[in-house]
Amino acid sequence: MKKILISALLICIVLTTTGAGYMGTLPDVEAEFSYLRKEKTEKAMPVYSIEELDKQNENELKNIPRENEQYVDIIIKKDKTSAYIKDVNSVILILEKLRKCLNTDGDIQKFNAIVSNLIDNVYYIQEEYKDKPESNYLSYSRLITLSHEARETANFRMQGNLSENYLPYTSKGNIHTKENLDAKMQTLLNNVNETLFVLKNLE
Repeated sequence: MKKILISALLICIVLTTTGAGYMGTLPDVEAEFSYLRKEKTEKAMPVYSIEELDKQNENELKNIPRENEQYVDIIIKKDKTSAYIKDVNSVILILEKLRKCLNTDGDIQKFNAIVSNLIDNVYYIQEEYKDKPESNYLSYSRLITLSHEARETANFRMQGNLSENYLPYTSKGNIHTKENLDAKMQTLLNNVNETLFVLKNLE
């Protein structure tokens, strides 16, 4: 028995020291799994330049349909500030009309009608939200300031029209000159644009 164990031990030592091992052929792993590499390559996203992506986004993005109340209710409105955003959206539409009127030198009656509509809407917002968190928003204070400025500009324009028949533009002491009116209208236009930017970027 002892001789058998020794013989078995010697055979194991000889096998391990002679480098004997697996003599079969190994499978071609690279060929077997090449389909995975091919599939991954085919599914890779195409590479676009920044210019191409910008053009693609520009073509796909559409203007917000602010006149569609359902869109405003569903998409723009957010939790507790939803009513405020809806009210602000109404003012945005008025300001866009006012900007167009200022850019096209609209007649005084049309200008006054738009300004009056703006004043009414801003007054509603001021009264509705004066004791609420929304009164701390930049948009809230910008609207109130713009409303006062629009009213002042409309009054200046009306007074200028009334005094035009009695005081020529060159009269000494006449503040309702064309230059002064043009300056006021341009300032109002600038502030309309700035306010629109604030309102359209409400979160």
